[in-house]
Amino acid sequence: MLRFKRAVPAAALALGLAASAAFAQKNEEVRAKEVVYEKPNECIIIASNTPVRAFVMLKDAVWYATEEILVSQPLKSKTHQVYRTIGNIASTGITGVAVDQQGSIWVSCEAGVAVRNGNTFTSYTEADGIPGGKATAVAVGTGGEVWVGTENGLARFRGGSWTKFDDKSGLPSNKVQALAVNSKGDIYIGTNKGLSVYDGSKFQNYNAKNSGANGLEWNNVRVISKEPNSDVMWMTDGPKNVNTFDGKTWKRFMEIQDGINSIMNDTRRTWFGSEAGLLRFNGEDWVSDPNMLGVPAAQVYAMQVDSNGNLCFGMEKGVLIVTNPYRK
Repeated sequence: MLRFKRAVPAAALALGLAASAAFAQKNEEVRAKEVVYEKPNECIIIASNTPVRAFVMLKDAVWYATEEILVSQPLKSKTHQVYRTIGNIASTGITGVAVDQQGSIWVSCEAGVAVRNGNTFTSYTEADGIPGGKATAVAVGTGGEVWVGTENGLARFRGGSWTKFDDKSGLPSNKVQALAVNSKGDIYIGTNKGLSVYDGSKFQNYNAKNSGANGLEWNNVRVISKEPNSDVMWMTDGPKNVNTFDGKTWKRFMEIQDGINSIMNDTRRTWFGSEAGLLRFNGEDWVSDPNMLGVPAAQVYAMQVDSNGNLCFGMEKGVLIVTNPYRK
């Protein structure tokens, strides 16, 4: 059962209550091992007029991006702030939002990357030391460094300056599409020519030729996500394939779903988001029926688990926050 605790703004409440009622009627069909009956799952919807392409959850606010703007929405207020520029660049075509160890917000977008320190955004473009072209992804390293992927290479921000990496440095391709960092600080880089792992001194590249029978097949890694309690990385490969890799062992899942744009693990289950909706895998069963998922989202563009263990979904009309029955 879903119980909607609060929605911001209030217009989202009607949508939430309708969805809650629909899913409550179907709750008996969910496998018992995937349901916690101690209390109903609570949901909050942060409403937007257009699809949420990227977002990050802070303790007291949600920062989310649509195609045209960046929005800061406090969780305990109906007021919000809209950013049409971030530093000296426009906030259009945002591809990623992340928070570093100091609590600064980093945003990757069409024109470059920007960071918000205090109340001010500072932007970086090719003129400031990052590769030119669209910034496609942003990730924070374990040592406080920030990684930015672009259509023309990779960049690392550390000690106040940028270092660039490209195919001459060891990348399999300059077209970086996804980034994730493991617990050791290794950066996993998804490209259109396979996966690359940088350990701080060298790049180790993986493709269909060297990753084995259970490894990559298409060499087109567009999404990467780390499991929260391990260094297992989930990634997409090609039109419908999904792979896992822990640095040693590969697993391949064939023909899963077309157009996967986000992956999230909630410690027991792995979620796959796309414009066609959600798919969930518990290690044995794949569930795609919306009535069994307990998440009223027809389209999903981004996902993450917040610091409280809640499941958060960037949807066609806002950000949905759902209580996670498996918090640890």
